[in-house]
Amino acid sequence: VISIIMFSGNMSTWTGGTPLFYCIVKFYSTFFALAIMMTASAVMAALDDYRRHQADDRTNQQLAVVAQIGSAGMVTLDSVQWKDVTVGDILVVRGEEEFPADLVPLATSGEDGGCYVSTANLDGETNLKIKGAATCVQHALVSAACEASLL
Repeated sequence: VISIIMFSGNMSTWTGGTPLFYCIVKFYSTFFALAIMMTASAVMAALDDYRRHQADDRTNQQLAVVAQIGSAGMVTLDSVQWKDVTVGDILVVRGEEEFPADLVPLATSGEDGGCYVSTANLDGETNLKIKGAATCVQHALVSAACEASLL
């Protein structure tokens, strides 16, 4: 905007008229400085996007454990890449594992259904957040697992 105002003020002198205002600094000096800064900013943003794209590719290649329920009611655990995880998949996440998705805990190893989640990669906060499974689902899944292990 400043370069355009300076350009319009100097334009009248090019046509033989009097300038709108007198300025020691010419419009092209501010325009070139602005162009250099905008180019540097665009290059930095492009590099940041490229690095983020590479990090996303590495994350998508990691393996996740998906619980598959068969026709006979048998549960099998399959390893799939994160890029193949879809909405509605039931995932098994063990302690200290990283996962690049929003998950709803159905059951945890704790009796109360609570677990601690670090979101430092997302928001930079280093304190742990408590996430919890719904009480009825926690009790149902834990009791079913206990009954299955007794058989």
